[in-house]
Amino acid sequence: MESSWTRRQQMRSLLRSGPFLRLWAAQVSTTTAVYGLSLASLALVEERTRSSTQSGLVLLSSILPAFLGSLVAGAIVDRFGRTRMLRLGHLARALALLFFWAGSTWLPLGPALVIIYAASAAAAFMSQFSAAAELALLPNLAGPERLLAANSLFQFGMLAGEGLGIVALGPLVVKLAGAPAMGLLGALFCTLALFLVWGLPQDAASAGRAGAHWSGWTAFGADLREGWRNIGRDRLLRLVAVQATLAAALLLVLLSLLPGLVARQLDLSVENAPYVILPGGVGFALGTVLVNHWEKSLSRQLWIAVGLLAVGLSVLLLALLSRDTAPAQLPLFLLAALGLGLGLGPVVISARTVFQERPPAEVRGRVVAAQLALSNATAVVPLLLGGALADKLGFAPVLAVLGGLALLSGLFGLRGG
Repeated sequence: MESSWTRRQQMRSLLRSGPFLRLWAAQVSTTTAVYGLSLASLALVEERTRSSTQSGLVLLSSILPAFLGSLVAGAIVDRFGRTRMLRLGHLARALALLFFWAGSTWLPLGPALVIIYAASAAAAFMSQFSAAAELALLPNLAGPERLLAANSLFQFGMLAGEGLGIVALGPLVVKLAGAPAMGLLGALFCTLALFLVWGLPQDAASAGRAGAHWSGWTAFGADLREGWRNIGRDRLLRLVAVQATLAAALLLVLLSLLPGLVARQLDLSVENAPYVILPGGVGFALGTVLVNHWEKSLSRQLWIAVGLLAVGLSVLLLALLSRDTAPAQLPLFLLAALGLGLGLGPVVISARTVFQERPPAEVRGRVVAAQLALSNATAVVPLLLGGALADKLGFAPVLAVLGGLALLSGLFGLRGG
């Protein structure tokens, strides 16, 4: 009870902290804008081309730039200042969304498609700089004793932004005002985020480096390697990097399979897909509350391992349910989604906290960005192959392999915990 009370007190104190509250509100605003852009892009491309290939290009135009951005984001954020790069990230995304609105409103189909893909690519690319800067700044604003609570609030903010962008505000704007309008609204949200973070203090760890002598590509290459070196020589960071990457790739593959599962296994319309995964969001919130209230009961590594075991069992349940088409199985699908979110909560929150606690403050941005790069790179092949294998072999074998990998990773984590 004392731990639970202490965690609530920490969250309240964070929400009374002006700098943290501004950073958090800016994150919610930009997450809403970026996810709303994804929804609007898919809606526009489907409406104007009726092509699944073109829709796939929308996703690819986000994934590949995100990977490329994450390769260099940490070095640039640590070198030129985290607060400075955070402002630049918000400004760049506001401009990308503004171009999306203008191009999709006034240009003919061909040039409009180019603008849509380019806006998605630019938003995904700059989001890597903002994410690295936010996560590297968080320990400075929260302090070590409130870091896990701060990460939990940030994850709640991420869920709120995703929900607003994909399930609530985004669909409403697309339906009432058209998909291009989401670009204009998203640009306003990113501009609001820019004003929110404008007054944040420059963190000391990167402030000195921002004015340091820049000796060209040699120094830049050394900066890029430093994040990977820190992960490579720390056993816990290596293990958590692999586990967090597996969880991220698994989630992306599941999301890519979701429309097919909803339409072919549950015999529902694809438009209902966001509501089928709603229990996953609820489960994630419950998992986050769980790890906050009983943080000291397990080590960070054990929380991740237990979470992966829950993820693996939930995905294996989905595999069993996917063997036959049976609309009556919807309650069990929803239960599996709940379990999946419940397991992912401790994995994401604990892994993020490890990557903020373990490395020295001056290289924190590079370590965080290296993990983002690993997750983005690892997700590409499963995303490309997951759907094709599911079409050829069926959903059950693909889901069984994913669930088995999560279970094995969780069991390995238990051994070292």
